[in-house]
Amino acid sequence: MVWRETDIMDERLRFVVECLAGDETMTQLCADFGVSRKIGYKWLGRYREFGPEGLHDRPRAPLNHGRATAVDLVERIVAAKEAHPLWGPKKIMARLKRTAPELAWPSASTAGAILERHGLVGRRRARWKAAGNGPWPQAEEPNAVWTGDHKGWFR
Repeated sequence: MVWRETDIMDERLRFVVECLAGDETMTQLCADFGVSRKIGYKWLGRYREFGPEGLHDRPRAPLNHGRATAVDLVERIVAAKEAHPLWGPKKIMARLKRTAPELAWPSASTAGAILERHGLVGRRRARWKAAGNGPWPQAEEPNAVWTGDHKGWFR
């Protein structure tokens, strides 16, 4: 027996062709192809509207986000960062809120995400690592080697 290789698009197109032929009902076709009638009607409608290209999967991401920051605010945040590269999102937001308090500015964390999205956030400098404990001296006799643990300065 030879295996016949098909992909999703071929099966969807075959479904639509058989549906348009009109030999079987939509219910019977959907049962044969293992899909619900809702999906069957969706594929048929997309085929009628867009042709074979309409049978491709569409992206599930929304086209617009209802709570997205307004474009003019984003531009002002980015412009402030470009004018003052050493300022962080907290200072930028404080200055912008002071200059235009009537606008609904986003939080500092949102401003930081906006700056990161635009590639305006640099990497932090690596901190110096504490020197490791070196080799301990060997004690030749009792009470010859003393060590201390410095916990910090007294106040």
